[in-house]
Amino acid sequence: MKKRQFKKLDNSISSFQRIKKESEKYWRKVELQDCCWGLQIQEGSKWKKGLSETELEDFQKQLNITFPESLKNYYRTMNGLDRPGMDNNGGEGEIDFGPIFYSYPDDIPIIKSTIEWIMEANKVTEDIVKDQNVPSIFPYLGHRFLIINNEEVTLSMFGNDIILWGDNLSMGIAQDIFSFGYIRPKKIDPNSFWNKKIDK
Repeated sequence: MKKRQFKKLDNSISSFQRIKKESEKYWRKVELQDCCWGLQIQEGSKWKKGLSETELEDFQKQLNITFPESLKNYYRTMNGLDRPGMDNNGGEGEIDFGPIFYSYPDDIPIIKSTIEWIMEANKVTEDIVKDQNVPSIFPYLGHRFLIINNEEVTLSMFGNDIILWGDNLSMGIAQDIFSFGYIRPKKIDPNSFWNKKIDK
């Protein structure tokens, strides 16, 4: 995918279809880095088939989250990868495997625990969620999150270290796949509860 195409991505199904097509092409000959830590996408990886409306409904029900249209369009188009990610631990240990882009239904426990981790790390209790109307968050990949009530913003949330990641879900996903260097390194105050102080 060319950089000019990246800047035109929105949350439509056609944008996610473009990402799907270009990423599978990109992964045909992708090479794992020996000195890298963290999960990497295996050569020849492909996206799994998108979800039906019935599966989407069940997905939301199990998480008790109402998905915005951007997230629905993403999962209508693709649902995680057909191969696990590989972590070679910098070439210093055994190879580990795990999911990269979270899928339904396999990764529901991971999605739930990742949300809980961020809430605990930022001391966001159920009472705070109710009293201050804290928006729901959804991890779509590792520690990348879509802010549910502001579907034009994705954040990288590692504990209470939070930065703006993408201007919308499709751009956030493309950034992780193609590494365009588009990210604006803007830290987010965790006490702002995700997106109240983001200056776009």
